[in-house]
Amino acid sequence: MAKTTKTTTTKTAAKTNETATAKKTEKTQTGKSMIAKSTRVEITLSWSNVGPLYTKNLNKLGRSVKAEGFRVGKAPAAIVEAKVGFERIADQVLQELLPAAYEAAVKKSGHKPITTPEFNPVKLNKGEDWVLEALFDVMPEVKLSDYRKLAKQAKKTALEFIEQRNAEIKKEAEAHEKGEHGNEDGHTHTHQPLSEGEEKEIKLQHIFKALVDASAPAIGEIMLRQETQSEYERLVNQLKQYGMSAEDYLKRRDISIEQLSQELASSVLSRLQLDFILAAISQAEKLDVADQEIEAEMLKITNLKMREELQKNQNYRNQIKANLLQQKTLDLLLQA
Repeated sequence: MAKTTKTTTTKTAAKTNETATAKKTEKTQTGKSMIAKSTRVEITLSWSNVGPLYTKNLNKLGRSVKAEGFRVGKAPAAIVEAKVGFERIADQVLQELLPAAYEAAVKKSGHKPITTPEFNPVKLNKGEDWVLEALFDVMPEVKLSDYRKLAKQAKKTALEFIEQRNAEIKKEAEAHEKGEHGNEDGHTHTHQPLSEGEEKEIKLQHIFKALVDASAPAIGEIMLRQETQSEYERLVNQLKQYGMSAEDYLKRRDISIEQLSQELASSVLSRLQLDFILAAISQAEKLDVADQEIEAEMLKITNLKMREELQKNQNYRNQIKANLLQQKTLDLLLQA
């Protein structure tokens, strides 16, 4: 049995509790899976390329190896290999060879990855070609329903909810005026009807639910796992700002790490589905963002030095474009 290495140039996602992501949300009510299997591409590294690099890294690592009966760095290759370990040497080799090999394999396959790849060793025998498989996700297929009709129906339902809620607020206000409810908590209750912003948010939430229920594109398992892990890390950082650990947070909520992972995965799954649906709608509607619109957003940054730096940042400009494009899509749905 060949020894294998578990670490590569692109860090494989940690096997955390998020690996059980969305167990309760893996299928819709119709039985359709909401999690897509990742795409696999096989990579072969010729031993004629691996061998010299293996020897080079073995010698390099051997310079600091201490072995009984030998001066530091003077131990025979076999002893160095035994002390250093095959996996560590192989990892160094893969760091040098995998990036270009992965890029070539993906180009040949015709796939367009949208996630950081994960690598699994298939065969790593000395003296033979090395074989690995790269796993990644591609853009999910989004089958759009009549989104304008869905949005119109969702807005109607939202308006009914808004009317009902405003009626409840009015009733509560009248009860307070009659003194039926004391001011037990010591706070003044204005009992104002829902604001325009609140009503807009309610309409959007109803539209979002209708769109996801109708289309529900399957999200790649790697993307879901990686995004869930990122969401968990953001939560941990937020908790640190309040001087709270993840363990304390779990205790206060009386939930396990598995339950928290499930919550995050479910939320991330819905968000990703919605993002891809909105992107598909903007594409179907041929919506676009002009450079002038991006510049107009840039001008809103009052700090001149910061503005100059961000104007050179293409990632930031791309984010502005994505935000504007999504806002145009939301406006279109609200006006449907």
